[in-house]
Order: sequence, then structure tokens, then C-alpha cells
Amino acid sequence: MLPSEEAFAAAASALGIENKDGIVVYDGKGIFSAARVWWMFLVFGHEKVWVLDGGLPRWRASGYDVESSASSDAILKVSAASEAVEKVYQGQTVGPITFQAKFQPRLVWTFEQ
Repeated sequence: MLPSEEAFAAAASALGIENKDGIVVYDGKGIFSAARVWWMFLVFGHEKVWVLDGGLPRWRASGYDVESSASSDAILKVSAASEAVEKVYQGQTVGPITFQAKFQPRLVWTFEQ
């Protein structure tokens, strides 16, 4: 359901995210997966995260600018994040870690709860 603290920190760090950063999440459907990303950041102690109301469809419909394709830098960061998570689960060292995750158990319920 959730990655480990270490895996989340490694992925966020590989994406260039730091604890001081504010993050706006969105998806291409309007509100499909963005809310889960928002929740995961909260679960790992990052409160400066927001969901773009209406997602990318509403942004476009409102006439705001969008880039037509992902930059090569963004594609490399996503690949690096995936590799960092794999390394964590294989017990390998990753770095540098720029995002410190702090699990918030009050935001997650177990099956029994």
C-alpha cells in the first residue's frame, strides 16, 4: 500500500524534492491519482503539498500554459526515482538524500482498524 520511509525518501530525493519545497500535484484525468500522491506526502511528513483543483484538464480549460512534452531532465528524474526505490529494497545505498521522510501512523489504518 505504501513504500517504506527509506524508499519514499529516496524517490522524492531523486526527483529533486526537498523538505522545504512546496509541491502541487495533478493528474491528466482531473482527480484520479493526484489525491493519492498528496496523501502519501502527508503520510511521510510533508505538509506543503496541494492538489490542483480539477487537475490538468481544468488547467487547460482555463487557458493556462502547459508544456507539450516532458523535458529530458524530468524523464531522467523519474527513471532515477524508480532506480532509487529498487536499490533501497535490494539493501543498496542510495544518495544523496535531500528529502527526510517521517512516517505519520495516524494517517494510516490497518486492516483490523
